[in-house]
Amino acid sequence: MEEISFVEVIRIMLKWKWIISIITATCFVLSAVVAFFILPPVYESQTMLMISPISNATAKEAGNDFSDLVSALSQYPQMTIDTYREQVKAPAILQYLRKELGMENQPLNSIANKITVKAIDKTNLITISVRDRDPVQAAKIANLVSNRFTEFVTETNKKQAESSAKFIKEQMEEEKKNMEEASKKLEEFLSKPRGPQELKLELEGKLQKITEYKTTASQIKVDLSAAKSALAHGQSILKSTSKTIITNKTLINDELLSGIIKDKTGIQTADIAKLKLSDEQINDVYVALAESVHELELEVASLTAQSDALENEINTLQKEIENLQSELAIKQQEYDLLQHELELDKQTYDAYQAKYKEAMIKESAKIGESSIVVVSEAVEPVKPVAPKKSLVVIISSMIGFMISVCFVFIREYWEQSRKLLYQ
Repeated sequence: MEEISFVEVIRIMLKWKWIISIITATCFVLSAVVAFFILPPVYESQTMLMISPISNATAKEAGNDFSDLVSALSQYPQMTIDTYREQVKAPAILQYLRKELGMENQPLNSIANKITVKAIDKTNLITISVRDRDPVQAAKIANLVSNRFTEFVTETNKKQAESSAKFIKEQMEEEKKNMEEASKKLEEFLSKPRGPQELKLELEGKLQKITEYKTTASQIKVDLSAAKSALAHGQSILKSTSKTIITNKTLINDELLSGIIKDKTGIQTADIAKLKLSDEQINDVYVALAESVHELELEVASLTAQSDALENEINTLQKEIENLQSELAIKQQEYDLLQHELELDKQTYDAYQAKYKEAMIKESAKIGESSIVVVSEAVEPVKPVAPKKSLVVIISSMIGFMISVCFVFIREYWEQSRKLLYQ
């Protein structure tokens, strides 16, 4: 393909300037007629909404982990500015518009194309713009969209709250049955003999008794040790003490006896004075010591018997206590498990009950009205926003100019090719 110089381009355009002028002028006139007389004006009306995103932050109940697990069931769906923006052109809203405006024959896409939703950066504002050939219709659609959108948000959250409330109620009834069953199991366990409380009282009684026995046994051991020591000392003294006492005395000192002897024998007083009488008597000290030793022996025997009996009682009680402790541990563990199960069921039921009440409140709340505020309603526009008549004419003229230039270059190339062919 041959290269064309700039001078050649100018020459060709000047040669065919009348064609370029006619085509450009034709496009100019046609676009002007279409823009000013044929294309209908399009009006735009705008409404502005201020959004307060729903927060799911709730106070945490101390010591109740089930509240956190159940809270998700009654929460509002997470609503951000973008979530609200995307819901403005929901099918339910478009169907409402079609019915209200009598556009049953128009598809939903056609109605949706009239609506433009934008979120203003770094704010919680969104704008709803509606374009229509009728300015009154544009303002009406914009206001209907904002009002219906508020109702739609309320209805959507109400449906979610109803669904949550229904599910929570079913779970709450189930947990109530579980709680009643756990309570019944616990009652049956406590109604049986030798329950944990009974065993505790019995164990406390035996522990108190064995403590008393051990205290008494300790005191007996002290008394027994003292009695044995006293017995040994008494036996030692008793061994060194004579059983009898021998007394020697002259007969002269006994007037009665000496008188009898004198009368019977005729012995003189001087001879009687020489006679001695030996008298052996039981030692009262020995007798007293013997009695004391005997009493100590009896006391030692008694204390020994008491000590042995107490040791046997203590050993028996110790075994009974060990058996009781083992039985109590088993019964207490079973009781704790049943009690823990009941507490868990009760906590779960309480959590469901609280969330059910919360869901019922949310079901009756008008979330749309509380979270969406119409900052400015749409008004009837005065000036159309489309078509841009001057821009249409300019663009059409430029297109006509480019078409004409292409045409003349093609024609020039075709004529030059013919000449070369005939030569």
